[in-house]
Order: sequence, then structure tokens, then C-alpha cells
Amino acid sequence: MAAWIFPVLAILLFGALIVLANTKLGKRERKDGRPHQLPWGLIMVFCVLGIFIAVVHLFNVAGFETGPEHSFFGRFGR
Repeated sequence: MAAWIFPVLAILLFGALIVLANTKLGKRERKDGRPHQLPWGLIMVFCVLGIFIAVVHLFNVAGFETGPEHSFFGRFGR
């Protein structure tokens, strides 16, 4: 059961972090004129990567085989 709960929680957490990073990314500078300390665009990219990995994990838990050896064209496109 934990194999289903943790990826779903990770997807929700990464989604919330994407929303937060999106709101922070629109602001150009702070009120005191100093630059932001965190690269919010890079944080959004890694959150999308985390969501993709969690979705692939959920596909594997559901019983679908993922990976290049199980693709339509087989490994190396043969």
C-alpha cells in the first residue's frame, strides 16, 4: 500500500511546489532591490522531473512494464 501512497504524495508535493515556484518566478526583484536567492525556474524543472519519475513508478506498481526493452519498437528500435 505504501508503494501507492508515497508516489501520490510526492506528486501532490511537487505540484504544490510548482505552484509556489510559479508565483515566486514572476517577481523580478525583492523590495530592497537584492536578487532572489533561489533559482525558481530550475526548481520547477526538477519538480516536473520528480512528477514524471513518480508517474512511471505508479505505472510499474500497477503492473505495466516500462523501459526500452518493453517499447513498441523493442530495444534499439529493431
